[in-house]
Amino acid sequence: MSGKDSNDYMVSESGNWNVADQYVKNKIMKPLNLCDYYEDVAYFGYESIAEQLINYSVPSNDVIKIQAMERLIKELIRLIRNSKFALKIKGTRDEALKYQKQLELILPVIPNLMKTNHNRINHTKISKIKNTKLFEDLLDKVSEIKSKINEPLNKNHLIFTDREEFDPKKFKDNIKRRIKNQG
Repeated sequence: MSGKDSNDYMVSESGNWNVADQYVKNKIMKPLNLCDYYEDVAYFGYESIAEQLINYSVPSNDVIKIQAMERLIKELIRLIRNSKFALKIKGTRDEALKYQKQLELILPVIPNLMKTNHNRINHTKISKIKNTKLFEDLLDKVSEIKSKINEPLNKNHLIFTDREEFDPKKFKDNIKRRIKNQG
């Protein structure tokens, strides 16, 4: 029997799949997609090559890069927090928490990578990344962590599953067959 409850999601005899499916889509896959977006913006200052070409003559977009890197790190930390309860396979929870600690150590350094020069005559300010090499090294490290986070998630079937998907028609046919054969 299936029906809707007050939260507008389907509940069925197939178990917790409906809730788990939505949880994985919203709490794991959506953040993973956001992380790809933030990573691109942190590296290039823009999401796409077209956007970058349109803004080619615009001066530095270092502020955007720094903000994207901060968001990338915070989203990765949130991803780990949202998924750590489901990391049941031995060692995967500890592995994810290790990545979280590494990200938490990098996060407070990010604002210090920015230098702002104030022009008191024109009342303007220009913000630039102080140490581009350090910024790129940290971003590479964060990107590496981002890719490694997929491993414990996947080992616990939060991204891909090596189990057969639930087939409601097959389930129904099996119930019919059992009723006919067992009375």
